[in-house]
Amino acid sequence: MTETRLEDFRASANQEPYAYYDRLRENGPLTWDDGMQAWLNTTYAGCRYVSRNEEVLFRHAYLDLGGDTYVELEGGPRNILFLHADDHEGLHRWFMRVLSPNRVEEWRDTLIRPIFDHLVDRFARRGRVELFHELADKLPVRAIGAIVGLDWRDDELIDFCKLQMDDISLFLEAHSVDEPEVVERALAASHRMNELLMPLIREQESGVGDDVVSSMWAEGRRLLPDWNEIDMRANVRILFFGGADTTTHTLANSLYTLMTRPELAETVRAGDDRTLQNFCEEMLRLYGAIHFRPRVANEDVVVEGCPVAKDAQIVNVNLAANRDPERYPDPHEVHLDRPAPRDHFAFHYGPRMCVGQALARAEIQEVVRGTLERLPGLRLDPDAPEPPAFTGFLMRSYRPLHAIFDRVPA
Repeated sequence: MTETRLEDFRASANQEPYAYYDRLRENGPLTWDDGMQAWLNTTYAGCRYVSRNEEVLFRHAYLDLGGDTYVELEGGPRNILFLHADDHEGLHRWFMRVLSPNRVEEWRDTLIRPIFDHLVDRFARRGRVELFHELADKLPVRAIGAIVGLDWRDDELIDFCKLQMDDISLFLEAHSVDEPEVVERALAASHRMNELLMPLIREQESGVGDDVVSSMWAEGRRLLPDWNEIDMRANVRILFFGGADTTTHTLANSLYTLMTRPELAETVRAGDDRTLQNFCEEMLRLYGAIHFRPRVANEDVVVEGCPVAKDAQIVNVNLAANRDPERYPDPHEVHLDRPAPRDHFAFHYGPRMCVGQALARAEIQEVVRGTLERLPGLRLDPDAPEPPAFTGFLMRSYRPLHAIFDRVPA
């Protein structure tokens, strides 16, 4: 990668940042960044400390970064992102139940694999494909759309939703409310998603039924006073956004790894379910979508020996922590026999751990499994018009992914 000043975190965008993360970590547990106006927290121990002590010593940064804009963008003030203490804990527990591993196992065969096969059927006979846009970018949004009650086979509807999510992601990538064009575009996309989802939300207002939206109506009324359709909108929106975007990038990184590491792909293909699962955990550790999470100190606090003042921002660089050599032997390499394969920060940690982790894991596992089964000889296209590049800032992945594979006779 190009030389980057230690304090210039934004300059690490649109490239593989891991050598830079190593230099940050070697510089000390925390490094002050002038551009972000934040402490960069890059060790496993430091990130674990901040994550474990959220809701007590640290808070989510969105309201501090630009409260009204973020509230409007996320659909309402009682989005789970903005809740604290008991209110957050109760809703978080509900999300974890409704997206539990047992529930997701039901969706693996009835939803995730059918979506995968549906998408692959579109290009399987061609022998070539651009895997980011034709697979990685299309599967997660279809799955979460179906879970909240949309028709995942409706291309026009799903593509509309994904376009709105992409415009919102541009704002989150900017990590700033000071870019009017980006803000306006994101808010317009947010409003369009509100208009799309409100009829579906209102249809389930009785709270009767075992679908996700009905269950959210029933649980919300139990947990929070005056639970209303704006609260519903905000939390369906965060469910939709979380399920539609982040997994895309880890899928893309997993597919890139399979295409550029044929010996590793063959090991996974020949292995058992545990081998597959451990490969996917290593992809999450090494190439998880969200590289950092900003937080704010609620009081003067010391993190790994470094003083952080009250109301100062501290950024957990989770993808740096995931490669901390103090925690992981040979941290930059894929090892399918790590003793605790889920011991990473791809889904954060502590009271704000990602509620959709079981769904994300199942999607990654089924895409890897299905790709190895249905696309033999998958490899990067040597004649592609554009090679893959590691792109993004908050969320990063290899794209485009022009690929060729051995066609299987019909």
